[in-house]
Amino acid sequence: MKVRVTALGEAMLRLSPPGLGRLRTGGSFDVHVAGAEANVAVALASLGVGTRYVTSLPDNPLGERVCRDLRAAGVDLEYVETVDRGRLGIFFVEFGAGARPSEVWYDRADSTFSQMDGYRPDCLDGVRLALTSGITLAVSPTARHLAERFVADAAARGVGVCLDVNYRERLSSPEEARESIESVLPQAEIVVCSRLDARRVFGIEADDTSEVAAEFGGRFAPKAKLVVVTDGENGCVGICDDQVLTQEAIPAEPVVDRIGAGDAFLAGLVTGFVEGRPVADSLRLAAAMGALKCSVAGDQALFDRDEVGAVVEGKAGFTR
Repeated sequence: MKVRVTALGEAMLRLSPPGLGRLRTGGSFDVHVAGAEANVAVALASLGVGTRYVTSLPDNPLGERVCRDLRAAGVDLEYVETVDRGRLGIFFVEFGAGARPSEVWYDRADSTFSQMDGYRPDCLDGVRLALTSGITLAVSPTARHLAERFVADAAARGVGVCLDVNYRERLSSPEEARESIESVLPQAEIVVCSRLDARRVFGIEADDTSEVAAEFGGRFAPKAKLVVVTDGENGCVGICDDQVLTQEAIPAEPVVDRIGAGDAFLAGLVTGFVEGRPVADSLRLAAAMGALKCSVAGDQALFDRDEVGAVVEGKAGFTR
């Protein structure tokens, strides 16, 4: 399969008490491979888009677990670096219910990826998009420099850059996030940002999502061919060539696991983009992937074209 997307980011393990259990009282964990760009890579590969993943992993059973899952999904791991000594980042999720919110705690300091200071530039040869996120920029100063070099190398090779703002308040302050993200936004061809992140990171207080998208693109990503602002259950808005397109959210009730839905959304959007589909079709595909992700446990969206197509066409239902 021809590789069309190269993604750079940190792979992790997600640990969560079964069901709605609490960390302070639980006695076991459900374990899932996670990480924003890893999730996008898995979803893209599942949709048949050749995807390469660039990261650093420890040479131990935890690193092997990550490789096994990504390889099984069809992700190209030729450019994954393994390190004899080091650790894999992990994070803990406690799912809420009713008045108790879900919460996330990270344990990723000094991970092998946070110290990764180089990669083979030929990982970008022949691809259509180079993909990374604001999370990668926030992991560590070394990771930020790596991501900035990745974006610069892509731009120098004529490879489009896809950036997901993906702000995480437990990794950086809004001011720190804005400063790091603005270092790469001028090179971005595709930018995705939530309405919430547009407000808290970039200070955009417009009245509706289309106004947010127009202001965000005009002020911070003037060279982007496609700017998408998501707004949860209110859907999303995409701006391309001064054309404003809206996409309603596709119902996802009941929600099994919402974590990773944004990554699945991005994978659907990128799939449409690299295949040259109309933006409206790409947004619909993105919405379908985001909704489907909410139907399964774990961070990854492993859905094929037929499954996604049924949702896009409104034909999903009981099959026997």
